[in-house]
Amino acid sequence: MNVESGTQALVDQNGYKTPTILLLFDCDNTLVKSEAIAFDVCAELINKLLSEKAPNNATKFTGRSLQSRFVGQNFAGMLGQIEEIYGFTLTSEEREIYIEREVTTITKELGERAEPCDGANEKLKELKETGKYQLAVVSSSAGPRVLAALRKAGQMEFFSEDHIYSAMTSLPTPTSKPDPAIYKFACRELGRDPQECVAVEDSVSGVKSAVAAGIKTIGYAGAYEPEERDAKSKQLEENGASICIEDWKQMDHAISVIVNTLVSQ
Repeated sequence: MNVESGTQALVDQNGYKTPTILLLFDCDNTLVKSEAIAFDVCAELINKLLSEKAPNNATKFTGRSLQSRFVGQNFAGMLGQIEEIYGFTLTSEEREIYIEREVTTITKELGERAEPCDGANEKLKELKETGKYQLAVVSSSAGPRVLAALRKAGQMEFFSEDHIYSAMTSLPTPTSKPDPAIYKFACRELGRDPQECVAVEDSVSGVKSAVAAGIKTIGYAGAYEPEERDAKSKQLEENGASICIEDWKQMDHAISVIVNTLVSQ
């Protein structure tokens, strides 16, 4: 790790410089229990869209079935795949109308109902208080939705609003994970090399996004049902996660494992 590359650094009692690590957290189902709320809204919108554009289609999505198919993607990414699967094309105006409905409705719901993932707030407080880490959020979801979720979950005290990045809102051209653009953008904005960063992601698309940006990644399976966690952890590791955890209490160990790897490079 290049300590002299302009990164922030700590000086220990012996005068040695050690670089602070930038921790990049996904939002939905990593920091905040938001996916179930969001996918219920998305399912209602997608079913309405299919009734208009593919009336002969018998598929009716539930929030759960939509989540299992599109977890880790934002609504714009979902729309693109729905168009391809069901053989229709939205006009740019129609697309914007549906995206705006999704953002507005989910932002309202999350602002009223979002809760932190179990143990997240306690561990975020500990991580911030050590002074060893810089904390940021990197999400596929629209910026207003992310901010609403973080505020309701009591997590804005851990993140500067300037360090919350959205693939839909922050980029000049909106995109979605697994495209690595949002991770690369966050690193550039914060003046950090990917090798000075650790990402935390709960989805395959999120892990792929961070890894493609050159960032070592912790897979988080704690938001899944207990019987699903082993399989989800294996899936995340198969797609590039360096280590997986099921509980925020395991975060210190996971970060240490990756940081030790980075420092030795």
